[in-house]
Amino acid sequence: MKELLEDKIYTTLAQKYDELLLDYVLLSFDEDYCGTESHKKAVIEAISILNTRERVGNSLLHSQFFVDEEKMRCINYSTEDFFCDNNSSWITSENIRVRQTPSHITYWQAFSDPPYGVPYTKEDFHKINHSLFPVPFRSDLEIYSWNDDFSNYFEDGKEWWGTAFWSIYDKWMKRFVIIGASLTD
Repeated sequence: MKELLEDKIYTTLAQKYDELLLDYVLLSFDEDYCGTESHKKAVIEAISILNTRERVGNSLLHSQFFVDEEKMRCINYSTEDFFCDNNSSWITSENIRVRQTPSHITYWQAFSDPPYGVPYTKEDFHKINHSLFPVPFRSDLEIYSWNDDFSNYFEDGKEWWGTAFWSIYDKWMKRFVIIGASLTD
């Protein structure tokens, strides 16, 4: 497994979406695919790669991230839920936004509503995802949502805004896309 540093999406994210606060890691996967065990391995590798980056989320001064494998848990996540681009799981009451989903923010919420606004739209969300996950092959993606208790990567998000971590395996491209969110004010 190795990071796909030459993939054009990294260039696009760095140049066109430089204010995006999600953490994306693309990994080749030329091994035998073993479901959740392969996802777990990819997540551990992604956390290791985040340790080499200057900026993670909205932090330039992040600590070294660790992983406690025994605490890693994941649930299968449907492609429909993953690519949903509305805020229906948020309710507003007296100008206070409350998350209805019990244990995570959605990918769209992480993309569109970080603690400090970003200048990106649904169109940008769709462009990025079309580049990462071509529409004709989305039904073959295997997506897992991970808990936020296995790494100190999640400390900032637990402080206030929220956390999320997904591993997406694309069997046609034989790659993983790892997307993390852990932001604070």
